[in-house]
Amino acid sequence: MAKEQLPIKEILRAIDKKDRNWYNNLSPERKKLFNGWLLMRYASTVQGKNEQHYLYFTNLLVNQDFTDTSKHPELLWLLFTAAGVGSVQTHNYLKPPTSSRKKDKVSLFLQEAYPLLKNDEIGLLKKLNTTNDLKELARTHGYDDKAIKEIFK
Repeated sequence: MAKEQLPIKEILRAIDKKDRNWYNNLSPERKKLFNGWLLMRYASTVQGKNEQHYLYFTNLLVNQDFTDTSKHPELLWLLFTAAGVGSVQTHNYLKPPTSSRKKDKVSLFLQEAYPLLKNDEIGLLKKLNTTNDLKELARTHGYDDKAIKEIFK
C-alpha cells in the first residue's frame, strides 16, 4: 500500500495564494504528513516571470536555518507563504544534486590532498599520473608504507 501524502498541487496553490491558515486547517493526522523538505524542492522552482522571486525567497526564508525551523511546522508553513506572490504559479520538482564523488580510496586520498579540486579534476589527476606517481605523492604528504599499501591495493 502506498504511503499517504498531502496533495502537492493543493499545497503549492496555498503557498502561491498566501493562504496562511491552510496548515492550521489540517487534521492532526494530516499535519503529520507535512514534509517541508520535499515541499521546498517544489516551491523553489517556478516557470515564468516569478522564477527568480521564488528561488530567492524560498532559499532566504525557508532553506536558511531549515534544520531549526523544520521542528516548528506551522512556522515553516508561514515562511513558505511569505515566499508566495498571490497568484497561482507552475511549479516543477527540483531534483536534489547527486553526489558524483568517487568512493574509491585513491580518489578519497586525492580529495584529501587537494580539497579545492572538483570531482572531474580528481579524475583527470588519476588519469594523467601513474600509480607510482600517486604513491610518491602520498609519501610526500606524509603517508607511511602501510597506509599507501591500503590506499593503492
